[in-house]
Amino acid sequence: EVKYPDGNMEELSPERDFKVDVDESSLILSSKRWINNNNALRIFEGEKQTFKDFNIEVQKKVNQVNVLTQKMNTIDGIVNDLAIQTEDVGRKLEQIDLSKVEGLDPQTRKYLQDIQTQLTSDTLTLQLDDTRVDDTRGYDSSISFKGNDGALVGWITREVIGDLKGLSIATKNQSGSLVNSVKLYDNMDVYIQGQCFIRGTDTSIFDEIKRQLKPYILGLPQGRTMVRSANLREKASIGDIITGDKIDYWAYPSENGSGYISASATQAHTMAVSAEDARKRWRIMGITRSYYYTGYWLQEVINFDD
Repeated sequence: EVKYPDGNMEELSPERDFKVDVDESSLILSSKRWINNNNALRIFEGEKQTFKDFNIEVQKKVNQVNVLTQKMNTIDGIVNDLAIQTEDVGRKLEQIDLSKVEGLDPQTRKYLQDIQTQLTSDTLTLQLDDTRVDDTRGYDSSISFKGNDGALVGWITREVIGDLKGLSIATKNQSGSLVNSVKLYDNMDVYIQGQCFIRGTDTSIFDEIKRQLKPYILGLPQGRTMVRSANLREKASIGDIITGDKIDYWAYPSENGSGYISASATQAHTMAVSAEDARKRWRIMGITRSYYYTGYWLQEVINFDD
């Protein structure tokens, strides 16, 4: 109870007569009958309190760890399920009695037998017997390669010619057709673009290279090492190298009726200089001098870089 200034007593009710001022952190006793708050009685005044901010980043990291834990648990469950299913498949394959399976063609039965064998093998092999009894579907032991657009760009397949067996590698040419580029036979022969590159009987690859290049190399200097006599448009010395356009004509020395070597006597033995000879370079190997005539003996300078 409280006693008002006018002397009246009144029992207070919390819902009616108490007021909490959050902004001022105070508990105020007031009477709703009074209009003027100055008559209110302030019975408690406390200190303002500030709540601490919760670290949001810590909560975020905790949430991330929780999500990661859930995903790991999910993956662990999937792996366990896969392991169980794999074991079930293995047991079912081992229980298959192929002799009692009806409706399967011989080739399919062979595939199932291969699967059972490979389950206990250290390596898996791609193989197909030469004999394809009762197989009319055209299976072939080959590996196909496709480009990004799904089109066939090459393959590796078996090559059988009589008793000779090997592998053939086909690639797409410029016209877009697949052609056999490389063939490897069991007798160690190697064919590239249809030509034998290595023979199995060769001791090394260089034997085949020498065999094919020998005629070509010997043919390069053929007819080009001889010494020829010519009349030049200008004087030169032994050892000089001149271009073919300095040659006036080819002329082999001969003597006239007086026993002298002369230009007129060599006219019967002259030859014109071809355009090809005019483009070549020639070295002065010797000079024949007489009273009426000077002839130069020339040899072609062979430069394989030309």
